[in-house]
Amino acid sequence: MNDNIGKCGCDCINCPTYKENIKTAEERIKCSTGWSKYLNIKLSPEKLRACDGCSLPDSERKIYYLNCTIRKCCMENDIKNCAYCNLYPCDELKNVHSIVNIQTKEEFTGNTGKSITNDDYKVFVEPYAGIKHLNEIRNNIQKSEIKDYKKYSVKIKFADFPQRINNREIDSFRRIYLFLTSIGLQKDISYARYLTVKKRREILLKIIWVIALFGEFKETKSSFLELEGKTFLSQKVYGMYDKLKDCFEELKKYKIYCDIIPLDTKRWLTPTGGLRNEGWKIVLSFGSDISDINTLGTLKKYVTGLNDKYKKKAYTYFNKADLNPMIT
Repeated sequence: MNDNIGKCGCDCINCPTYKENIKTAEERIKCSTGWSKYLNIKLSPEKLRACDGCSLPDSERKIYYLNCTIRKCCMENDIKNCAYCNLYPCDELKNVHSIVNIQTKEEFTGNTGKSITNDDYKVFVEPYAGIKHLNEIRNNIQKSEIKDYKKYSVKIKFADFPQRINNREIDSFRRIYLFLTSIGLQKDISYARYLTVKKRREILLKIIWVIALFGEFKETKSSFLELEGKTFLSQKVYGMYDKLKDCFEELKKYKIYCDIIPLDTKRWLTPTGGLRNEGWKIVLSFGSDISDINTLGTLKKYVTGLNDKYKKKAYTYFNKADLNPMIT
């Protein structure tokens, strides 16, 4: 069984898109229909790709899944799959896809509300029950076969905080510098976690960058930056409501408050939870204190100034918390 199991525990050989299982038009139609019905994966039969599994080296693989963080982590640690890691099961593995933790048909039905036959469960769900497969491997290997994972840290060479700065703006600049040098930095983590955190920092900062650059500064009882949904989506940060809300929750740790305001409650989301081009706006604030209002204005001035001065290279200065270009 071990030879069939991919890095994250998926049973590659029994997956309906494994290269030996998707040779005919009928097999493609069956996979497309089953994935849509049970996994909410909407791919037409002709768009399905025949996969050769994830365990082959990059040099021997023709297509698919080369960018999977779990696969990269196992390759980096030189292990067959996650069952051989002393960090097993890590959060990255448990969250790699929606049904990796499923153990039984009854659990799938209970979690999704979808009824499924035994045959369909075996074809469309069981191959992806990664934790179940990895547990079976883990229970049958020796402790000596389990390896310590390599540790990584997310590090960025930040610019020093400016020595010469207007006293009137110093508190605002310190607040901006603090979150730019704090978001998404972790030490001694797995390679999979490292890749996740590094990408997460980029997404969180780009959310702030896009809203600050294109948003309109407004001040009523409190101050905030407001941006039309269409403009935000045009920057290709995120287009799914649930993913954005998850990012907003994380930004609260740094006292950055974002929210989506529906303008058309019936037509701002697609049936699958995607954000439409119109019918909503996004807002960002730091709070209601006068210092927070000043900081928001300084952020707008900082990001706009960087963009005007450095164009395509402007975001690089933002990512490195370089405030020096704005000091006159």
